[in-house]
Amino acid sequence: MTPKRKQTNGQNTEPVRFYKYVALTFLFITIILLGIIIFMSSKRAEITVITKAELIEINEELEFQEVEGVLVNTEVNLTKNFKPTQVKEESDVAIGVVILHNETNYNQPLIATTRLLTSAGILFRLKAGVVVPAQGTVEAEVYADVSGRESEIGPAEFTIPGLREDKQKLVYATSDSPMMGGIKMIGILGEQDWATAEKELVADLEALAKEKLEADYSNLTGVYQLAKYEVTSDNAVGDELEDFELTGKAIVVAVFYEQDRIKDLVKIELNKKLISHDELLATDGMMPTVILTDYDLIKATANLNVHGSGLVLLNPESLQLQKQIFFGKTRDEVRRYLLSLDHVQGVEIKFSPAWMQTVPHVPEHVTVIVKNVE
Repeated sequence: MTPKRKQTNGQNTEPVRFYKYVALTFLFITIILLGIIIFMSSKRAEITVITKAELIEINEELEFQEVEGVLVNTEVNLTKNFKPTQVKEESDVAIGVVILHNETNYNQPLIATTRLLTSAGILFRLKAGVVVPAQGTVEAEVYADVSGRESEIGPAEFTIPGLREDKQKLVYATSDSPMMGGIKMIGILGEQDWATAEKELVADLEALAKEKLEADYSNLTGVYQLAKYEVTSDNAVGDELEDFELTGKAIVVAVFYEQDRIKDLVKIELNKKLISHDELLATDGMMPTVILTDYDLIKATANLNVHGSGLVLLNPESLQLQKQIFFGKTRDEVRRYLLSLDHVQGVEIKFSPAWMQTVPHVPEHVTVIVKNVE
């Protein structure tokens, strides 16, 4: 009976082992597949394209009708005073004020030209007669007996030589302020002063005309040109004077236009310089400059020189940067390809996990960033 039981048990264990083997195999395969899926889903690449914009410029000659402009002119007049910078020294008589003192009990009359002498021997005279009250003081104007810088003295004490010697100690003069005017500075109108003054006056005439015209066309932008001017004066080069006066008359021509119209025209011309749709034009903050180069008031025509500039960038939406281009490429292959493109200055590539060698084939796992540098 026993051998029969053993045989029966052996026959029952064989299928169990087989199914267990199959189950473990499927589990192992499932784990491997799951690992592959997790690995594939974690594969990511971030590609940063560092670009540098290129400056492009245009210079265009336009008639003012093309910018829908208005041609106008105005006449302005202005008179202005100027100081000469060239001067010469000339000796003159120093003048000032003294305080006359009388310590006697009697009024002391002093006539004009009465001498007043400092301890250093510098002589001044009274400008007018004066009576110095007894036990009192009075102010009086004086002038130097000799012209020149030597008479420009500071505060001093004066004796009056015309009085008796004993009275000179009781009747005398003092000054609290310096004597001034021993040297007189005389201006001379030189050629450089005239040229500088004329240039300043003409600039003021242009500014005056600009202000006048802008008030009439405040909603437009204007460019100006001095058509003609005339400057006259009653003074001439070489005249000795404290100041001189110039009178000017000028005619200023202007063209007024809409700034947006100019910007649109510049943008059209700049776009013509783009090589393909892979490039992008940026003009924000770059204002065109306009110069009035020629005009004819009788024919009502004018020419404008327009200078505009913009920056050419690599278009982030360019077909050259589509994600599919990078699928399966190695780090070096991506770098070589991108550096061959216009405007690309550098490339940064990050793989995740770090040991990954190629760009994944899943678009959602590839990030392309375009970074522009100055």
